[in-house]
Amino acid sequence: MGHFVITFRFESDKEYQKRYDSFVKRVDEIAVKVWSETSSFYAIEATGTAESICEDLYLRTEFSVSRDQMLVIDLDKKQKATKGEINYPNTLNACLGF
Repeated sequence: MGHFVITFRFESDKEYQKRYDSFVKRVDEIAVKVWSETSSFYAIEATGTAESICEDLYLRTEFSVSRDQMLVIDLDKKQKATKGEINYPNTLNACLGF
């Protein structure tokens, strides 16, 4: 079991709610424990890696790689995975430290 942070942003358009709802549902399905008190942020305990969780959420939800952004961080292994356009990847890397 690993500890992960998932943060995301969905483009506001006519399909926003459908994409958002499918994403939230899938996070709840893959997590053993979930903390979701703030918006667009989850802290979860789950099996897998940052890459496998990111890929799962991309493939098994309505997430749109051309409109949305997602970042999954493995807190134990200090690894990250992203989907969607990350505008400042160097800044992200510098702020995370890995």
